[in-house]
Amino acid sequence: MKTRDAVLTYQKSEADTAVETIDLNFKDPISAIELEVECTNGSGGNKDNWISDIVTKIEVVDGSNVLAALNMFGLETLHWLKTLASPGLYLSEWASDQTRHNATLFFGRHLWDTLYALDPTVYSNPQLKITFNKAAVRAASTTAFATGTNIMLTVVVKLMEGMSPPAQYLMDKQIDSFTSAATGEKRVDLPRDYDYRMLLLRAYQAGYETNESISNVKLTCDTDGYILLDRKTRQLDTEARGLFGMSTFRHHLYRANNQVAKALHNKGYNVSVAPWSGATTHILGITAASSNQFNMEIHDHDGSVVSSEHNYAMMCTGHALHATLPIIFGTLDDPGSWFSPKPYGKFEAVLTQATASTLVEIIAEQVRPNAKA
Repeated sequence: MKTRDAVLTYQKSEADTAVETIDLNFKDPISAIELEVECTNGSGGNKDNWISDIVTKIEVVDGSNVLAALNMFGLETLHWLKTLASPGLYLSEWASDQTRHNATLFFGRHLWDTLYALDPTVYSNPQLKITFNKAAVRAASTTAFATGTNIMLTVVVKLMEGMSPPAQYLMDKQIDSFTSAATGEKRVDLPRDYDYRMLLLRAYQAGYETNESISNVKLTCDTDGYILLDRKTRQLDTEARGLFGMSTFRHHLYRANNQVAKALHNKGYNVSVAPWSGATTHILGITAASSNQFNMEIHDHDGSVVSSEHNYAMMCTGHALHATLPIIFGTLDDPGSWFSPKPYGKFEAVLTQATASTLVEIIAEQVRPNAKA
């Protein structure tokens, strides 16, 4: 086998709201697709507004046949879980600065997996579709992403030459999204078509940990005829930390005293913040931290409060990236240990809701044949 990179676009300009469609007309198996998106901040800074927010959908399709589908939050989380390395997220809130996110959609257990890869020759018209919405958090302005055509997209396809195409690939697909209620169970029907390697549960609300929004997770077949698991989310999250470890990111903050800042991690994070040029006399402290946000206390050396925004550099290490809980089936590298729902008439996730207004998203990673629908 030989490997090669095919650069399909490099820093291609995208409109504020757009769907970029790119043909995947290759003769060789595709191991992965690397995406990089960057954008320019407004002249007054751009707080808590990330590339992850404005890339709202990433799909691989063959006409109406959806071969993969998730958003940027899911892609970045899966990159970390599959590589045990932080994706290339260069976050910046600084005025007029560039912010850039790089993450990879893997069709196998890892890059250059010869057993699992997407075979584009099987499909009639395989395409990559990427949906942008620059105003997902705030409309373009001086205090958001800057106005003008400044979203830039880079796409690199990782190809494997000189090998027989694999019969199957790993399909990452968001299967549900809803807003939680304050109490009660939410039952989600899960597909029974293909074997499961992993299930991702994202439960995001500013100021809340994942387990504070969804307290229990149960996976059940045939209405409790067979229960795969019935666990506290808090315990599952702790196990995930032991399995996947921590990730670390650098984040350029633009803040004044007693302002709340947002972190990428939802659990167990450690924050180190240093003053940057123009703020080197400032003394910084963290006065409160809860789930994915924390308060910064900033004073000058003379004790006066810093009431205007300045540039600071933060290093943050933690887990539960983007408030996401991974649930794995068996051993990640052993297909024989993955879960097959086919013998059952019904497969459900039963989620115990504990906080209202939380965004809950479920992504399944399944083994799918390289075949037309």
